[in-house]
Amino acid sequence: SAGASSASAALPSHRRSWGVHSPSGPLARALGAAVSGGLVALALPPYDLWFLAPVGVALLTLSVSAVGARRAAWLGLLHGLATFVPLLSWLTVIGVDAWLMVALLEAGFLAAMGVCLAVVWRLPGRVGWAASLWVGQELARDRLPFGGFPWGRLAFAETASPFTPYAALGGAPLVTWMTAVTGAALAAALATAA
Repeated sequence: SAGASSASAALPSHRRSWGVHSPSGPLARALGAAVSGGLVALALPPYDLWFLAPVGVALLTLSVSAVGARRAAWLGLLHGLATFVPLLSWLTVIGVDAWLMVALLEAGFLAAMGVCLAVVWRLPGRVGWAASLWVGQELARDRLPFGGFPWGRLAFAETASPFTPYAALGGAPLVTWMTAVTGAALAAALATAA
């Protein structure tokens, strides 16, 4: 209706990002980012719930949409910690400090991606840009620091999924891109429907 449309237009952009009635406050976004990381962790071995990876991508994308750089970095970091703290728990054999430091280091890449994701989500072609950011941060983590630490790539969740055949065409980067583009498309559909 015209009244609802004008009420939506009067809301600040951060309130419109998921729709008028959707939770979009700081706490809801933080919860969304943490849950998104948990979903990605569950998609990866040993759980192998591959279908959760695109959902995690979608939830992080919605969480960082229409926020500033500082908040997007914080949300990306939350996502990364929720992914890497459980994923790298095997590092406790070296020491709890090593485990948490590596998890924090890896989560830092997701913090940077969160900032970039918030920016590209405002651009035309945002779904493709978002998927490319996932590939880019994985390639960076695969090389830095000290030769890289490739654990937790989205492609590693897709060893027996409809995305698996893309590995023959473009290796793990293409599998990650297909997983992420599916999640970003889901986020775009949800944002449009809200």
